[in-house]
Amino acid sequence: MRRLLFLLLTLLPLNMLAQLDTQDAVRQAERIFSFLQYDQTDSLYERLADDMRAMVDKDQLSGAMKQAEQLAGAYQEHGEWTVNLQDTLSICSSVCRFENGELSAVIVFDRGWMIHGLHLMPRHDEVKHEPLPEGIVELTDTVRAADGLALPCIITLSGLAQHPPIVVMVHGSGPLDSDETVMANKPFRDLARLLALRGISTLRYDKRTYVSHEPVASVEVETINDALAAIALARTYNNNVYLLGHSLGAMLAPAIAEQDSLQGIVMMAAPARDMEQVVIDQVESLSPPEATKEQKAQALADLHSQMPHYFVPQHQVQRALRLHIPILLLQGERDYQVTMKDFRIWQKKLRKKKNATLIAYPALNHLFIPGEGPPTPQEYMKKGSVSEQVADDIATFLRP
Repeated sequence: MRRLLFLLLTLLPLNMLAQLDTQDAVRQAERIFSFLQYDQTDSLYERLADDMRAMVDKDQLSGAMKQAEQLAGAYQEHGEWTVNLQDTLSICSSVCRFENGELSAVIVFDRGWMIHGLHLMPRHDEVKHEPLPEGIVELTDTVRAADGLALPCIITLSGLAQHPPIVVMVHGSGPLDSDETVMANKPFRDLARLLALRGISTLRYDKRTYVSHEPVASVEVETINDALAAIALARTYNNNVYLLGHSLGAMLAPAIAEQDSLQGIVMMAAPARDMEQVVIDQVESLSPPEATKEQKAQALADLHSQMPHYFVPQHQVQRALRLHIPILLLQGERDYQVTMKDFRIWQKKLRKKKNATLIAYPALNHLFIPGEGPPTPQEYMKKGSVSEQVADDIATFLRP
């Protein structure tokens, strides 16, 4: 079982400017894309620069296009290549059309046409600057992490209620922007707007793994420390601060709450089990019927090697039991990433906690967007919106 190749751009230290031939860049990009399209792994690997070879092996390159087709349907064509020259690098990009959507291909070359970046992932439309409803204001600010990293953030202020609480939003796993963009969807932006209409202000920020390509070795570095910095910034706007975590952010919400005097926490799609068990279920759910036990085991081993810190037990249930602040735990019943198996554990463990409210939604997926039928990754390719019922329930919890 092969992983879809997500390789972020690696920009090397540069000390001179150079003009690269755009036509040559397009020809090189076309050649590399053909290697990817026809699974010519050896040819592709030979063109990787040393920094890329340190990040990926041949097995990880194999089958990338097939994985893309599992996500987006049969490949149809790609558009013209555009070339962006950045000092000694040539960044080539093209829109690839598939049966069920579009993906972006990005290839980064040096002056010798060796590959320093290869990127194939869902394409997002640019954010339309829609006018905000009357009484709502969005400001930009910066969360200053403990190590000095600047994390751009958006504060959505609601003037529709007196002394509105402010909610700090904490992302799931992976490099996510302030909207928590997942393919065609932006659940955090949806929630910020929906909550503002209900008299709730929010703060959402770009995750450090989105801003910086520096590796992280713990959930403290990836999530917890920056969430605490975001909470400190939120208090400069309002002392009535809540935390809303989604997926990984929900799992870590009790740990964050232990380190700060929050008014309460909202946990959306929160794993109750250790990540090991959650990921085993994900691999089982996403594997094709013909996948062998060995292939599934290899997929799990690959995830362990890529992000070992996710598999460190966080004892989130025990931490939540120790909390005395209000807890709202929400779960979509169509979620294949964090399933009802976890929600039932939360129900059992928190049943005697008067400070805890638990709600499940039959039609909602992992992003709390309505849908029908068995959930799949392909569902995220279609643009949707977070359920207004979810926003109603959060607003009732925050402003009873």
